[in-house]
Amino acid sequence: MAIEPIKKVTIISPRNAKNRLMRTINRLGVMEIVEQQDIAESKEASLGSSADSSTKTVEDIDGILHKIDFILNLMNAIAPEQQSFVQGLAPVPLVTSPQELDSIIEKYDLEGNFKLASEVDERYRSAERVIGEITSELKDLEPLSNIPYDIADFQHPGRVRLVLGDLPKKNLALLGQDIEPWSRAAWEEIASGAPQGRAPSSSSEEWAQVVIAFLPQDGETIRQALAGLEFNEIALPKLVGKIPERIVELRSTLVEYQEKAEEVVQAIKHFSEGHRSDEGRRPLLILKAYWQNVKNTRLATGKGLQGNWVFMISGYIREKDAAGFMANLKREFPESDLSILDPGPDENVPVSFTLPSFCRPLQLLVEMFGLPPYQAFDPTPFLQVNFYLFFGICFSDVCYGIMLAILGAYLSSKTKVYRGVNNFARILLYGGISSIIFGAVLGSWFGDLYKPVYLGEGNFLLYLQKTFVVLDPIDKTIVALVCALGIGVLNQFFGLALKMYGAIKHKDFMGAFSDGICWMVTLSGLLLMVGKIFAEIPAPVFNTGRWLFFAGAVGLVLTQGREIKSLFGRFAGGVVSLYGIMGSYGITSFIGDTLSYCRLLALGLTTSIVAMSFNLMAGMLRDVPYVGFILFVVVLLVGHLFNFAISVLGAFVHSMRLIFVEFFGRFYEAGSRPFKPLGFDSSACIMKKPGKAD
Repeated sequence: MAIEPIKKVTIISPRNAKNRLMRTINRLGVMEIVEQQDIAESKEASLGSSADSSTKTVEDIDGILHKIDFILNLMNAIAPEQQSFVQGLAPVPLVTSPQELDSIIEKYDLEGNFKLASEVDERYRSAERVIGEITSELKDLEPLSNIPYDIADFQHPGRVRLVLGDLPKKNLALLGQDIEPWSRAAWEEIASGAPQGRAPSSSSEEWAQVVIAFLPQDGETIRQALAGLEFNEIALPKLVGKIPERIVELRSTLVEYQEKAEEVVQAIKHFSEGHRSDEGRRPLLILKAYWQNVKNTRLATGKGLQGNWVFMISGYIREKDAAGFMANLKREFPESDLSILDPGPDENVPVSFTLPSFCRPLQLLVEMFGLPPYQAFDPTPFLQVNFYLFFGICFSDVCYGIMLAILGAYLSSKTKVYRGVNNFARILLYGGISSIIFGAVLGSWFGDLYKPVYLGEGNFLLYLQKTFVVLDPIDKTIVALVCALGIGVLNQFFGLALKMYGAIKHKDFMGAFSDGICWMVTLSGLLLMVGKIFAEIPAPVFNTGRWLFFAGAVGLVLTQGREIKSLFGRFAGGVVSLYGIMGSYGITSFIGDTLSYCRLLALGLTTSIVAMSFNLMAGMLRDVPYVGFILFVVVLLVGHLFNFAISVLGAFVHSMRLIFVEFFGRFYEAGSRPFKPLGFDSSACIMKKPGKAD
């Protein structure tokens, strides 16, 4: 239950065995390859980088991956995959076998399918382009569909000029007057309606669409007069013929190209569903994982060094895999030399964990925050109590906990081969169990659905609630608040204890004393003294707290600035460290972090109160004639499902925050990188090991 021991591996083999050696390392999947730059700089005359020899190959692989991505992107754009519930929660990698992989590599016609996909993509884009152009033109023409004239008459008139536009109906009478300049113009009303470019409204009928004819020499005068009548001229499209006829033609063409686009969509759907072994997303995704693995192997080869006769590669391997790895290489490459040593103290060693099954789910939280340095310790085992404790209190409802546990168990059973998703599912399962326990202790069963007003006298939920309830946080809020703060204090001290553990592990006994024991003594004394404000504290207890606080504070002042050279600076650093300006901790940090645990009470109350609110709403509807019971059940179902969703999210986020900020902040420093051996397995596809069940 710790960070696994890592060994540094160096392999020297004949240069002509380089590619075969890298394929073997990739197949075994237990060694992480690292750069050899430091050796190259010290032995540049005899050994050089092997990256140049594989550059062209990597470029070729990138071309293959581009073709695969092109086909997949076409499928995803035109015929998106329908995902299952589990796939919707998180990306789930494919599981393949060596036999399936070999079959796909041998049979899949990538070049042919890429050519076909390119042709289909061009057909689809061409149809979409035409559909877009037609749709845009129809959008411009449809408001003008009531114009009965040939548009060419407006664009190429003979002796007269024609303009078309919208005019307020109140001004139509002015056009009919036998006065200048209207006596030199002719007009005709075409239709009524909203002006072009405006949405219809209650006043649409107050406008009229008119066409006006006048002589060229009167154009300027007529247009100025029309502007005074609020005339809005319509810009006519450039086409030959009548607009209604053009609209009919465009709609017919639109249907034709929509059918062409739909034919392409159906063809892609048929191809993406995989009705043959060489079709569908699965072989493409597996093929992509294969070529990505080949690319990674080529890049890893480039990290090695080579001379005229030898090739050298170096990396890290877990100690438990070292014996088997050496045996395989000795058997397959007897002419090679292999050395396994402990990594140096200054090396950036990758981190791998060994954890019992129960502890593994919360490794997800550690990975989210950041991995510990190789020389430190894994905090995952120390999260098993406090995280589920926080989650259970925040989500404290028996019925919600049962729902969450069932959901977690279902997801866990469906995702056994998917490590990340399975860990998350088991967090939900264990969190649901914790919520059941704390829901029973705090007396919440779908809020207060157990009350006789909802389920009648003597109902079973009421019996269970009375049997298991220990503390009702709504009735005894102050007691519940004190319990939440007490949990916060204990968790702070737990973090300090882990700080001491880490220091002792590194044989830093002064750090364990100053950053651990001194703070524990100081804060214990502070708590005893502060307790007098809220309760009657016997004088001996108060005096004990005062002496503890004084002794711890003196120890902190003398030790917290120990890295400062000057005596005055060391003393000043120790003094300000009490407040928390510098040093590993601070009284203000302790107070602020402890108060953050009030969120345990707040979240628990929120879950219960929102559930009670939905119960009250449902109860008010139950007496509605005829449909009251149906409304009662519907509101309960919808309301509690909504509360379940938001409450489980809040419980997870706030529990995680209490771990990341108020707990990890006391002792944990992240920043390492995970151990990533060269091999086929990735987040997209994993290889089923021989003897493993599906």
